Amino acid sequence: MSRHRGRSTPLVWIKRYLVPEFVGTGASLLGAWSGYATTGSLVVAAIVGTLAETIGFYGVIAARTALGHARSGRVRASSPRSRGGVVALLTVRSIVAEFGPAEVVDTLAVRPLLLYAVPAATGSGLSGWLLGKLAADLVFYTIAVTSFEAGRRLILPHSLSTRKAHSS
Repeated sequence: MSRHRGRSTPLVWIKRYLVPEFVGTGASLLGAWSGYATTGSLVVAAIVGTLAETIGFYGVIAARTALGHARSGRVRASSPRSRGGVVALLTVRSIVAEFGPAEVVDTLAVRPLLLYAVPAATGSGLSGWLLGKLAADLVFYTIAVTSFEAGRRLILPHSLSTRKAHSS
């Protein structure tokens, strides 16, 4: 975290989003290619590529987020019987706070449109899908980073040791 008004540095964002992005990109390209190879339809390729990227990206995000919350002081302070439910609720809350607005814009409009339009305009499947995906990512991350910075208290796991360090 940067020392400037509690905002993150670009390095924090890279560490946070790079691995999920690689997994999502691989899934997107594989999904779009397989959708197109199976049907010959750019529409199907755009839809399958979008869904595959969502699954790949959020699989990594959900696992990391759940692990962070499971290790947090808030969860460790809860009863052992309720910890799984607490982790699940905190994980869902974090993901919705960080990615909800970006996901609505991205999945319902920007990404399918660009995954269809760019390959159609360029006449190239794989490079067109990659260019469309990168353009959609620019929109997605602009919204996601803004949400992350605005909602850090809801998104990041809390730790009893961190609170104690700040209160002494």
